[in-house]
Amino acid sequence: MKKVFRNLLTLMLVILTAFSVVTVASAASIGKVTSLQAYNIDDDEINLKWKKVSGADGYQVYMYKNKAWKSIGTTKKTSFEADDLVSAKQYKFKVRAYELNSGKKTYGAYSSVLKSATKPDQVENVRLSSKTKTSVTLKWAKEKRATGYQVYMYNAETGKFVRKATVTGLTATVRGLKAGTSYRFKVRAYFKVDSKNYYGEFSDVISVKTKGTTASVSKASTSVIGNTKAGNIALKNAGLKKSQVRDFECKLDTENGIRIYEVEFEYGQYDYEYDINATTGKIISVEKSRD
Repeated sequence: MKKVFRNLLTLMLVILTAFSVVTVASAASIGKVTSLQAYNIDDDEINLKWKKVSGADGYQVYMYKNKAWKSIGTTKKTSFEADDLVSAKQYKFKVRAYELNSGKKTYGAYSSVLKSATKPDQVENVRLSSKTKTSVTLKWAKEKRATGYQVYMYNAETGKFVRKATVTGLTATVRGLKAGTSYRFKVRAYFKVDSKNYYGEFSDVISVKTKGTTASVSKASTSVIGNTKAGNIALKNAGLKKSQVRDFECKLDTENGIRIYEVEFEYGQYDYEYDINATTGKIISVEKSRD
């Protein structure tokens, strides 16, 4: 009887040892998640992606919160959207793969920790504070946790906005402007983490005209193509006729010392805005947006 008991005990130990070996081997067979990175970052979400782990049935995503790592979800994909986050704030993530065995999860090793951050909110209430013949001072509302702000001015020659100032406060003065001239500005906030800047969306564009009158120019430089021609250039570019559009408007203006035609009209569900060089007829910029 004792011999039978010893044999039975030995058999059970063999079975338990074999089961343990299988379990360890199974756990060891699941690879570590690598190449964890952030993309498509917004003010309230961070999208994550990583390389596929061979044999994995899914992945568990963790975020460091309240001084502890907490699971924020699982996915069968190699990507995950961490949402409902706070703007302009740093976050830490890690991911591990798992495989299913009889309904139980066996996990692989954690990925390296990824540090990322959300963008600041869009700057609002950008407005004129003061102006002279050669400068304008702008101010705007504060964005929570923003490190600083960048001010951009539209360049009519290139059709692009150019950065003119970087500040940590809520005002900025742009100098070296021309008297009696209209300029367009926009502002964005940024949040700095470990020497990397996370930029928020630009504010709405505002137009400001400096004090005084536009400096006199030669007769040759004041020769313009005319409203009709400027309008036709815009319509041709859009592939439309004037009879097809609504609220057509064409006006001559001066921006950055350059005379331009601002052409605007509506067609279908879209608004069209053109800036056209008043002297050469060259299209400087085009904006097409849905109503």
